[in-house]
Amino acid sequence: MLRSLPFIAVVLLAFPGHGQSKSNNSTSIDPGGCVLDHIAVEPGIRQYQYDGLSFDGKRLAIGWERDEEDRGTYILDLENQERMNLSGMNNGAVFAPDGKTLVNSVYEESGKTDIVEYELKTGKITTVALHPDWDWLASYSSDGNTILFNSYRTGSSDIYTYNKQTQQLKRWTDFDGYDAHAQFSPDDSKILFNRHEGGSDYNLYVIDTSDGQVSQLTEDKTEEGYGSWSPDGKTIAFASDRDKKPGTGDIYLMDADGSNIRQLTDMDTKDGYPFFSPDGRYLYFNSLREAQGVYRITLDDELNCVKAKR
Repeated sequence: MLRSLPFIAVVLLAFPGHGQSKSNNSTSIDPGGCVLDHIAVEPGIRQYQYDGLSFDGKRLAIGWERDEEDRGTYILDLENQERMNLSGMNNGAVFAPDGKTLVNSVYEESGKTDIVEYELKTGKITTVALHPDWDWLASYSSDGNTILFNSYRTGSSDIYTYNKQTQQLKRWTDFDGYDAHAQFSPDDSKILFNRHEGGSDYNLYVIDTSDGQVSQLTEDKTEEGYGSWSPDGKTIAFASDRDKKPGTGDIYLMDADGSNIRQLTDMDTKDGYPFFSPDGRYLYFNSLREAQGVYRITLDDELNCVKAKR
């Protein structure tokens, strides 16, 4: 289920210090034919990201976990593979547009998560819109002034925004079930999110930020979730287990109106949390395949994956 936050990382070795550990990149071939770059994939280690690329596409914020008491976050330099630990952070994180801060949820001693901002220059951590109930999966608007997240503060999980300048909190959905994994479109005119319809049925929706109108994008009676926008706002990447047993989702693309759905990965384990690089050349995602972690697909101009030569 989407609600279970499935991409928790289990790490055999902590990630010490600044630039003291490096990733070992390699490639593999998905059964569907796409060439996969292994971005944070190592034997015996599971790692994850939530749209964690910096806006220049050079750094990726990655969360990891050894067990429920030992979690962490680091930034991976995609050019030299060096890692920089973020002290006090223990989950995936999202860069602000100016690259000066990151936002996401951190696990507290009570076990719940709160939304925080992390200042890269100083390491200062500031809690955002503190509440006794769970808040998580935060991201920024295009100007960095608004933080988007989902919260159980009203009893069910709904979509909220917090304006950093006015300190105003706004609730965007009022649903008895589970709304989560929200993202602004590149121009902030829409908010993409997924909704639990019951059982194993999840669908993708968008909110028009000008009037609050909610529209449904997918209707398949399976799991469609973890949606994200292409840089031009014309395409949505998402995960779905359509045509498969529940919990074994693959990565798909569709047009922003919900049409023209096409499949990229084809694995018997779960792929999720896909997102585009700022230049649209790559699609990053998490996977629970045998070598678990963060992967990347290279895309051509038509958004087809680059496939292995036969």
